[in-house]
Amino acid sequence: MSTCLFCRLVQNEIPSYTVYEDERTRAFLDIEPRAPGHTMVVLKKHGITVLDYSQDELGRLFASVQKIIQALTKTFKTDVFTIGINHGEEAGVHHLHVHVIPRFPDDKGGVIQSIVKNEGKEGLLEIQKKIVSNVGKI
Repeated sequence: MSTCLFCRLVQNEIPSYTVYEDERTRAFLDIEPRAPGHTMVVLKKHGITVLDYSQDELGRLFASVQKIIQALTKTFKTDVFTIGINHGEEAGVHHLHVHVIPRFPDDKGGVIQSIVKNEGKEGLLEIQKKIVSNVGKI
């Protein structure tokens, strides 16, 4: 038996409020929702970060995210969402998952940029050059 919470959920060892499933992904309601309809979308294959998956697998994951957004749009009559991934975060479940959070007027939420506040000391040009030099090495 796996110790990963989401792997156990995918294997039906623990219950979930599943809203969508196909051969490679599953989507289920977050048990500690930030808004009605807050849904988690996972690949059934275990991995911790986006680097653990192929481009095809990530494409399948986001195809399922798209289906969930379409369903949530109809269900909650909103077309505003916050979509997020905690990549390599120490806290939480160590299985890559995408949060799809419906947004509503006066929900007291903010844009995704409000999550972290650390501009760093380097300028944008210097940061750009460093990133570009590393992209070329991949």
